[in-house]
Amino acid sequence: MASAASEFIAVYGERGYYVLKAILEASRDLVGRARLGDFDYKSVKRKLREYGLDYNPSLLLSRLEKEYGLIETTYRSGGQHWWRITDLDSIEEAVAEYEGRPPARSSASDPRIRLLRVQFYSLDPTRLLARLERLSRRRSPESLRLLREIAFRELPYVVEFISRAEELGVEDELSAEIDLARRILEAAEKAVGVGYHPGERGILRLEDDPLRSGVGEPL
Repeated sequence: MASAASEFIAVYGERGYYVLKAILEASRDLVGRARLGDFDYKSVKRKLREYGLDYNPSLLLSRLEKEYGLIETTYRSGGQHWWRITDLDSIEEAVAEYEGRPPARSSASDPRIRLLRVQFYSLDPTRLLARLERLSRRRSPESLRLLREIAFRELPYVVEFISRAEELGVEDELSAEIDLARRILEAAEKAVGVGYHPGERGILRLEDDPLRSGVGEPL
């Protein structure tokens, strides 16, 4: 029996495929950012332009919600419209089928993927990213101390998550989470770069860190 997403593509053809593809990619791009749903109208329209397409997806988005039940509105105002994806696996499988790719294993049924996802979100990754971004803008001994705590207590779990996903070959199924994990590492690197440039005006130097005072000096 064909899924709702496959039926949608069968009815609307290439345009239907590109709208579903845009929804998937827009939702992945927005992981870890402030948002009111999985994706919004503007992000879908932007993706379609990246594909070289210039048409209004409003009608097809409305059909996806009202006739196929694949998305549902989470927020709507005069200038914004956000949706939640209600059947991610169906959309991913339909897009893969249209592209002639074997569908990725269902993340909803694979216990390894479910466990990795639970472990990753238990780290509160969105909050962790926000903390690192704030630390990259602060230049004080206290910010360096907090960065050290994160680097030794939390970042190893982020790296372990990426390594485990790659080891199991489930990068596609956890692509949004892996992208967020890599953004966390990049933010940490940026914060360290700010803290470890000696001689630049207003930037923390290692010798300014009270936890390192006396390091390298004779006893």
